[in-house]
Amino acid sequence: MKLRSVHALIATGSLLFSLAACGSPQPSNQSSQQSAAVQTENASAEPSLDYRKYLSAEYPSIPADGPNISLTIAHAGAENSGQQVLMNALKHTLEEKSNGKISVTVYPNGQLGSDAEIITSCLKGDIDIAYQSGSTHSSQVPETQIFDTPFLFSGLSKDKVMSIITDSEFRDMYNAANEKAGLKCLMLRVWGSMNLTSNRPVSSLSDLQGLKIRTAQAESRMAVWSALGANPTPLAFSELYMALQNGTVDAQDNNLENAVVSGAAEVQKYLIPTQSMMPSLDVCMNKTKFDSMPAEYQKLLLRACKDLEKYDYDVTELDEKHFHDRLISEYHLTECSLTDETRAEMRKAAKPAIDTVKQAVHNDAMYDVLEKLIQ
Repeated sequence: MKLRSVHALIATGSLLFSLAACGSPQPSNQSSQQSAAVQTENASAEPSLDYRKYLSAEYPSIPADGPNISLTIAHAGAENSGQQVLMNALKHTLEEKSNGKISVTVYPNGQLGSDAEIITSCLKGDIDIAYQSGSTHSSQVPETQIFDTPFLFSGLSKDKVMSIITDSEFRDMYNAANEKAGLKCLMLRVWGSMNLTSNRPVSSLSDLQGLKIRTAQAESRMAVWSALGANPTPLAFSELYMALQNGTVDAQDNNLENAVVSGAAEVQKYLIPTQSMMPSLDVCMNKTKFDSMPAEYQKLLLRACKDLEKYDYDVTELDEKHFHDRLISEYHLTECSLTDETRAEMRKAAKPAIDTVKQAVHNDAMYDVLEKLIQ
Protein backbone atom coordinates (compact mmCIF):
# COMPACT_ATOMS: atom_id res chain seq x y z
CA MET A 1 0.00 0.00 0.00
CA LYS A 2 1.22 3.48 -0.86
CA LEU A 3 1.28 6.39 1.56
CA ARG A 4 2.86 9.81 1.43
CA SER A 5 0.78 11.96 3.74
CA VAL A 6 0.60 15.63 2.86
CA HIS A 7 0.44 16.34 6.58
CA ALA A 8 4.08 15.29 6.83
CA LEU A 9 4.92 17.73 4.05
CA ILE A 10 3.11 20.50 5.85
CA ALA A 11 4.88 19.55 9.06
CA THR A 12 8.20 20.04 7.32
CA GLY A 13 7.28 23.51 6.11
CA SER A 14 5.86 24.65 9.44
CA LEU A 15 8.06 22.95 12.02
CA LEU A 16 11.46 22.40 10.44
CA PHE A 17 12.93 25.45 12.12
CA SER A 18 11.30 24.84 15.50
CA LEU A 19 12.28 22.62 18.41
CA ALA A 20 9.66 19.90 18.60
CA ALA A 21 8.62 17.69 21.51
CA CYS A 22 6.77 14.77 19.95
CA GLY A 23 5.10 13.52 23.05
CA SER A 24 8.18 12.57 25.03
CA PRO A 25 7.65 13.11 28.76
CA GLN A 26 11.04 14.86 28.89
CA PRO A 27 11.52 16.74 25.60
CA SER A 28 15.09 17.29 24.41
CA ASN A 29 16.88 18.95 21.52
CA GLN A 30 17.97 15.52 20.32
CA SER A 31 14.40 14.22 20.09
CA SER A 32 13.38 17.44 18.32
CA GLN A 33 16.10 17.00 15.71
CA GLN A 34 15.11 13.37 15.19
CA SER A 35 11.49 14.46 14.66
CA ALA A 36 12.55 17.06 12.10
CA ALA A 37 14.67 14.44 10.34
CA VAL A 38 11.70 12.08 10.04
CA GLN A 39 9.59 14.87 8.59
CA THR A 40 12.35 15.88 6.16
CA GLU A 41 12.48 12.33 4.75
CA ASN A 42 8.85 12.79 3.61
CA ALA A 43 9.40 16.22 2.09
CA SER A 44 8.92 16.95 -1.60
CA ALA A 45 8.47 19.90 -3.90
CA GLU A 46 4.73 19.98 -3.17
CA PRO A 47 3.39 23.16 -1.52
CA SER A 48 3.41 23.32 2.26
CA LEU A 49 1.90 25.68 4.81
CA ASP A 50 3.81 27.52 7.51
CA TYR A 51 1.69 27.98 10.63
CA ARG A 52 3.71 31.06 11.61
CA LYS A 53 2.24 32.98 8.68
CA TYR A 54 -1.18 32.60 10.30
CA LEU A 55 -0.18 34.19 13.60
CA SER A 56 -1.45 37.71 14.18
CA ALA A 57 0.34 40.55 15.94
CA GLU A 58 -2.38 40.72 18.59
CA TYR A 59 -0.75 38.71 21.35
CA PRO A 60 -0.84 40.01 24.94
CA SER A 61 2.40 40.55 26.80
CA ILE A 62 3.15 38.14 29.63
CA PRO A 63 4.70 39.86 32.69
CA ALA A 64 8.32 38.98 33.35
CA ASP A 65 7.39 38.03 36.91
CA GLY A 66 4.39 35.94 35.79
CA PRO A 67 4.14 32.30 36.86
CA ASN A 68 5.53 29.42 34.83
CA ILE A 69 2.71 27.19 33.63
CA SER A 70 3.07 23.67 32.23
CA LEU A 71 0.39 22.21 29.97
CA THR A 72 -0.10 18.66 28.72
CA ILE A 73 -1.80 17.85 25.43
CA ALA A 74 -2.84 14.32 24.45
CA HIS A 75 -4.31 12.77 21.34
CA ALA A 76 -4.50 9.35 19.67
CA GLY A 77 -3.07 10.37 16.29
CA ALA A 78 0.27 9.08 15.05
CA GLU A 79 3.44 11.15 15.34
CA ASN A 80 3.29 12.00 11.62
CA SER A 81 -0.44 12.77 11.66
CA GLY A 82 -2.16 16.08 11.06
CA GLN A 83 -3.19 16.07 14.72
CA GLN A 84 0.44 16.08 15.81
CA VAL A 85 1.33 18.79 13.30
CA LEU A 86 -1.39 21.06 14.68
CA MET A 87 -0.58 20.37 18.33
CA ASN A 88 3.12 21.00 17.73
CA ALA A 89 2.18 24.30 16.08
CA LEU A 90 0.15 25.20 19.19
CA LYS A 91 3.02 24.17 21.47
CA HIS A 92 5.59 26.31 19.67
CA THR A 93 3.24 29.30 19.44
CA LEU A 94 2.44 29.26 23.16
CA GLU A 95 6.04 28.82 24.21
CA GLU A 96 7.32 31.53 21.88
CA LYS A 97 4.61 34.12 22.48
CA SER A 98 4.82 33.64 26.27
CA ASN A 99 8.63 33.96 26.26
CA GLY A 100 8.85 30.54 27.82
CA LYS A 101 6.36 31.20 30.62
CA ILE A 102 4.11 28.51 29.15
CA SER A 103 5.66 25.12 28.44
CA VAL A 104 3.79 22.40 26.59
CA THR A 105 4.31 18.65 26.31
CA VAL A 106 2.44 16.82 23.56
CA TYR A 107 1.63 13.12 23.95
CA PRO A 108 0.60 11.61 20.56
CA ASN A 109 -0.10 8.08 19.46
CA GLY A 110 -2.48 7.24 22.31
CA GLN A 111 0.34 7.30 24.85
CA LEU A 112 -2.11 8.46 27.50
CA GLY A 113 -5.01 6.32 26.34
CA SER A 114 -7.69 6.05 23.68
CA ASP A 115 -9.77 9.04 22.58
CA ALA A 116 -12.41 8.16 25.16
CA GLU A 117 -9.84 7.72 27.92
CA ILE A 118 -8.09 10.96 27.02
CA ILE A 119 -11.24 13.08 27.23
CA THR A 120 -12.17 11.39 30.52
CA SER A 121 -8.73 12.23 31.91
CA CYS A 122 -9.14 15.80 30.67
CA LEU A 123 -12.46 16.13 32.48
CA LYS A 124 -10.81 14.83 35.66
CA GLY A 125 -7.93 17.28 35.29
CA ASP A 126 -5.24 14.64 34.76
CA ILE A 127 -4.68 15.93 31.20
CA ASP A 128 -4.96 19.66 30.47
CA ILE A 129 -5.89 19.60 26.77
CA ALA A 130 -7.45 16.82 24.68
CA TYR A 131 -7.64 16.68 20.90
CA GLN A 132 -10.15 14.15 19.59
CA SER A 133 -13.26 13.51 17.56
CA GLY A 134 -16.03 15.69 18.95
CA SER A 135 -18.58 12.95 19.47
CA THR A 136 -16.08 11.04 21.65
CA HIS A 137 -17.42 12.96 24.64
CA SER A 138 -21.07 12.87 23.60
CA SER A 139 -22.04 11.30 26.92
CA GLN A 140 -20.86 14.50 28.63
CA VAL A 141 -21.79 16.92 25.81
CA PRO A 142 -24.62 15.49 23.67
CA GLU A 143 -24.36 18.51 21.36
CA THR A 144 -21.08 17.17 19.95
CA GLN A 145 -23.14 14.59 18.03
CA ILE A 146 -24.66 17.33 15.88
CA PHE A 147 -21.93 16.79 13.28
CA ASP A 148 -23.09 13.19 12.86
CA THR A 149 -26.12 14.63 11.05
CA PRO A 150 -26.11 13.16 7.52
CA PHE A 151 -25.46 15.57 4.66
CA LEU A 152 -25.40 18.52 7.06
CA PHE A 153 -22.78 20.50 5.10
CA SER A 154 -22.96 18.63 1.80
CA GLY A 155 -22.22 20.94 -1.13
CA LEU A 156 -21.00 23.87 1.02
CA SER A 157 -17.61 25.52 0.52
CA LYS A 158 -14.85 25.35 3.10
CA ASP A 159 -15.10 29.10 3.75
CA LYS A 160 -18.85 28.85 4.39
CA VAL A 161 -18.44 25.95 6.81
CA MET A 162 -15.49 27.62 8.54
CA SER A 163 -17.43 30.85 9.10
CA ILE A 164 -20.27 28.91 10.72
CA ILE A 165 -18.02 26.79 12.91
CA THR A 166 -15.45 29.34 14.05
CA ASP A 167 -17.32 32.64 14.42
CA SER A 168 -21.08 32.54 14.79
CA GLU A 169 -23.96 32.27 17.21
CA PHE A 170 -23.77 28.51 16.72
CA ARG A 171 -20.15 28.42 17.91
CA ASP A 172 -21.10 30.43 21.00
CA MET A 173 -23.80 27.87 21.82
CA TYR A 174 -21.41 24.98 21.19
CA ASN A 175 -18.81 26.54 23.48
CA ALA A 176 -21.43 27.02 26.19
CA ALA A 177 -22.49 23.36 25.98
CA ASN A 178 -18.88 22.27 26.52
CA GLU A 179 -18.37 24.67 29.41
CA LYS A 180 -21.45 23.31 31.12
CA ALA A 181 -19.71 19.93 31.15
CA GLY A 182 -16.43 21.36 32.47
CA LEU A 183 -14.58 21.82 29.17
CA LYS A 184 -13.26 24.88 27.37
CA CYS A 185 -13.53 24.40 23.60
CA LEU A 186 -10.37 25.99 22.20
CA MET A 187 -10.56 24.86 18.58
CA LEU A 188 -13.19 23.18 16.44
CA ARG A 189 -12.72 21.93 12.92
CA VAL A 190 -15.48 20.47 10.77
CA TRP A 191 -14.04 19.76 7.35
CA GLY A 192 -12.70 16.70 5.59
CA SER A 193 -15.80 14.90 4.39
CA MET A 194 -16.86 11.27 4.29
CA ASN A 195 -17.22 9.97 0.74
CA LEU A 196 -17.78 6.66 -0.99
CA THR A 197 -15.40 4.58 -3.05
CA SER A 198 -17.07 1.70 -4.83
CA ASN A 199 -16.80 -1.00 -7.45
CA ARG A 200 -20.17 0.12 -8.84
CA PRO A 201 -20.83 3.60 -10.23
CA VAL A 202 -23.24 5.76 -8.23
CA SER A 203 -24.82 8.87 -9.73
CA SER A 204 -28.34 8.65 -8.32
CA LEU A 205 -30.20 7.51 -5.24
CA SER A 206 -31.39 4.39 -7.08
CA ASP A 207 -27.78 3.34 -7.70
CA LEU A 208 -27.33 2.88 -3.95
CA GLN A 209 -30.02 0.21 -3.66
CA GLY A 210 -28.51 -2.97 -2.23
CA LEU A 211 -24.94 -1.65 -2.40
CA LYS A 212 -22.86 -3.38 0.29
CA ILE A 213 -21.05 -0.52 2.03
CA ARG A 214 -18.48 -0.94 4.76
CA THR A 215 -19.14 1.58 7.52
CA ALA A 216 -17.57 2.35 10.86
CA GLN A 217 -18.98 0.36 13.75
CA ALA A 218 -21.37 3.17 14.70
CA GLU A 219 -25.16 3.11 14.63
CA SER A 220 -25.39 6.63 13.22
CA ARG A 221 -23.26 5.74 10.19
CA MET A 222 -25.17 2.52 9.53
CA ALA A 223 -28.53 4.28 9.87
CA VAL A 224 -27.67 6.72 7.07
CA TRP A 225 -26.98 4.08 4.44
CA SER A 226 -29.87 1.88 5.52
CA ALA A 227 -32.20 4.84 5.03
CA LEU A 228 -30.78 5.34 1.53
CA GLY A 229 -31.48 1.73 0.58
CA ALA A 230 -27.91 0.46 0.76
CA ASN A 231 -26.70 -2.52 2.77
CA PRO A 232 -24.30 -1.15 5.45
CA THR A 233 -21.80 -3.63 6.84
CA PRO A 234 -19.91 -2.53 9.97
CA LEU A 235 -16.29 -3.66 9.94
CA ALA A 236 -13.14 -2.67 11.78
CA PHE A 237 -10.85 -0.42 9.75
CA SER A 238 -8.15 -3.13 9.80
CA GLU A 239 -10.53 -5.53 7.99
CA LEU A 240 -11.49 -3.11 5.21
CA TYR A 241 -8.94 -3.99 2.52
CA MET A 242 -9.56 -7.74 2.69
CA ALA A 243 -13.35 -7.27 2.73
CA LEU A 244 -13.19 -5.22 -0.47
CA GLN A 245 -10.75 -7.60 -2.09
CA ASN A 246 -12.83 -10.72 -1.45
CA GLY A 247 -16.17 -9.07 -2.25
CA THR A 248 -17.64 -9.10 1.26
CA VAL A 249 -18.46 -5.44 0.58
CA ASP A 250 -18.65 -3.44 -2.66
CA ALA A 251 -17.92 0.01 -1.29
CA GLN A 252 -16.67 1.92 1.73
CA ASP A 253 -17.60 5.20 3.41
CA ASN A 254 -14.57 7.13 4.62
CA ASN A 255 -12.48 10.27 4.28
CA LEU A 256 -10.23 10.40 1.24
CA GLU A 257 -7.01 9.92 3.19
CA ASN A 258 -8.28 6.67 4.69
CA ALA A 259 -9.27 5.45 1.23
CA VAL A 260 -5.56 5.60 0.38
CA VAL A 261 -4.09 4.58 3.74
CA SER A 262 -6.28 1.48 4.04
CA GLY A 263 -5.40 0.29 0.55
CA ALA A 264 -9.07 0.51 -0.44
CA ALA A 265 -8.15 2.57 -3.48
CA GLU A 266 -6.17 -0.36 -4.86
CA VAL A 267 -9.31 -2.50 -5.13
CA GLN A 268 -11.93 0.15 -6.00
CA LYS A 269 -13.06 1.62 -9.32
CA TYR A 270 -15.19 4.68 -8.52
CA LEU A 271 -15.10 7.73 -6.27
CA ILE A 272 -18.48 9.16 -5.29
CA PRO A 273 -18.28 12.61 -3.59
CA THR A 274 -21.31 12.16 -1.34
CA GLN A 275 -19.99 14.37 1.50
CA SER A 276 -22.29 12.22 3.60
CA MET A 277 -20.82 13.48 6.85
CA MET A 278 -18.15 15.87 8.11
CA PRO A 279 -17.00 14.64 11.53
CA SER A 280 -15.63 17.21 13.93
CA LEU A 281 -12.29 17.41 15.68
CA ASP A 282 -12.24 19.32 18.97
CA VAL A 283 -9.40 20.76 21.02
CA CYS A 284 -10.82 20.98 24.54
CA MET A 285 -9.23 22.06 27.81
CA ASN A 286 -10.14 21.29 31.38
CA LYS A 287 -12.15 24.41 32.31
CA THR A 288 -10.91 24.51 35.90
CA LYS A 289 -7.32 24.57 34.63
CA PHE A 290 -8.16 27.29 32.10
CA ASP A 291 -9.91 29.42 34.73
CA SER A 292 -6.91 29.07 37.06
CA MET A 293 -4.59 30.75 34.56
CA PRO A 294 -3.96 34.53 34.79
CA ALA A 295 -6.03 36.61 32.37
CA GLU A 296 -3.07 37.42 30.11
CA TYR A 297 -2.29 33.72 29.74
CA GLN A 298 -5.91 32.94 28.90
CA LYS A 299 -5.98 35.64 26.24
CA LEU A 300 -2.72 34.39 24.73
CA LEU A 301 -4.02 30.82 24.57
CA LEU A 302 -7.31 31.86 22.98
CA ARG A 303 -5.50 34.09 20.44
CA ALA A 304 -3.17 31.24 19.44
CA CYS A 305 -6.07 28.84 19.01
CA LYS A 306 -8.05 31.37 16.97
CA ASP A 307 -5.13 31.88 14.60
CA LEU A 308 -4.40 28.18 14.27
CA GLU A 309 -8.01 27.29 13.52
CA LYS A 310 -7.65 29.00 10.13
CA TYR A 311 -4.36 27.19 9.59
CA ASP A 312 -6.01 23.86 10.42
CA TYR A 313 -8.82 24.40 7.89
CA ASP A 314 -6.35 25.30 5.14
CA VAL A 315 -4.16 22.29 5.97
CA THR A 316 -7.20 20.00 5.86
CA GLU A 317 -8.35 21.45 2.54
CA LEU A 318 -4.89 20.95 1.05
CA ASP A 319 -4.77 17.45 2.48
CA GLU A 320 -8.17 16.53 1.01
CA LYS A 321 -7.22 17.86 -2.42
CA HIS A 322 -3.95 15.92 -2.29
CA PHE A 323 -5.68 12.61 -1.64
CA HIS A 324 -8.49 13.36 -4.09
CA ASP A 325 -5.92 13.94 -6.82
CA ARG A 326 -4.07 10.75 -5.89
CA LEU A 327 -7.24 8.68 -6.10
CA ILE A 328 -7.87 9.97 -9.62
CA SER A 329 -4.38 10.19 -11.11
CA GLU A 330 -2.46 7.52 -9.21
CA TYR A 331 -5.12 4.93 -8.45
CA HIS A 332 -7.21 5.71 -11.56
CA LEU A 333 -10.61 5.83 -9.88
CA THR A 334 -13.38 7.29 -12.02
CA GLU A 335 -15.21 10.12 -10.24
CA CYS A 336 -18.99 10.00 -10.44
CA SER A 337 -20.89 13.28 -10.39
CA LEU A 338 -23.80 14.05 -8.08
CA THR A 339 -26.20 16.85 -8.91
CA ASP A 340 -27.65 19.19 -6.30
CA GLU A 341 -30.98 17.48 -6.91
CA THR A 342 -29.47 14.07 -6.13
CA ARG A 343 -27.90 15.39 -2.93
CA ALA A 344 -31.28 16.82 -1.93
CA GLU A 345 -32.93 13.44 -2.59
CA MET A 346 -30.32 11.71 -0.44
CA ARG A 347 -30.83 14.14 2.40
CA LYS A 348 -34.61 13.68 2.19
CA ALA A 349 -34.26 9.89 2.19
CA ALA A 350 -31.90 10.10 5.17
CA LYS A 351 -34.48 11.95 7.29
CA PRO A 352 -35.05 9.03 9.69
CA ALA A 353 -31.31 8.99 10.46
CA ILE A 354 -31.28 12.79 10.77
CA ASP A 355 -34.17 12.65 13.24
CA THR A 356 -32.30 10.03 15.28
CA VAL A 357 -29.28 12.32 15.61
CA LYS A 358 -31.50 15.27 16.53
CA GLN A 359 -33.05 13.29 19.34
CA ALA A 360 -29.60 12.33 20.62
CA VAL A 361 -28.37 15.94 20.53
CA HIS A 362 -31.45 17.10 22.44
CA ASN A 363 -30.89 20.79 21.67
CA ASP A 364 -33.43 22.03 19.12
CA ALA A 365 -32.38 25.65 19.59
CA MET A 366 -28.83 24.85 18.47
CA TYR A 367 -30.15 22.93 15.46
CA ASP A 368 -32.40 25.83 14.49
CA VAL A 369 -29.51 28.31 14.61
CA LEU A 370 -27.24 26.00 12.62
CA GLU A 371 -29.82 25.33 9.91
CA LYS A 372 -30.47 29.08 9.48
CA LEU A 373 -26.74 29.70 9.07
CA ILE A 374 -26.45 26.93 6.48
CA GLN A 375 -29.25 28.33 4.30
